[in-house]
Amino acid sequence: MNTIMNRFYGMGQYGLALSGMDDAGEMSAWYVFNAIGLYPYSPADPKYIVSVPLFEKTTFRLDGGKILTILMKHSGERITSITYDGREVHGYFVDSSDLEKGKDLVITTN
Repeated sequence: MNTIMNRFYGMGQYGLALSGMDDAGEMSAWYVFNAIGLYPYSPADPKYIVSVPLFEKTTFRLDGGKILTILMKHSGERITSITYDGREVHGYFVDSSDLEKGKDLVITTN
């Protein structure tokens, strides 16, 4: 994903020449999701794929005053562990219902 994000997003040498420069928002939404370290698995599945975020910390204010924080430890490009609310996540998926609780998602990389 980093290759796609680095290669196809930005202004480019000739202005608005890259595929990431869209008017409808689909490519921009893809970029934002990947930049925060989450991506919806499919429209019919309530899970998100966890990926390596661009930011060390991203915070979301959810309904009811809950706070979801995505933290990246280290600055590598390979995920070595994922925890949510202090519990180890097995695999690379996290449920939407868990994220709605507003806890910390910690992505450790190397």
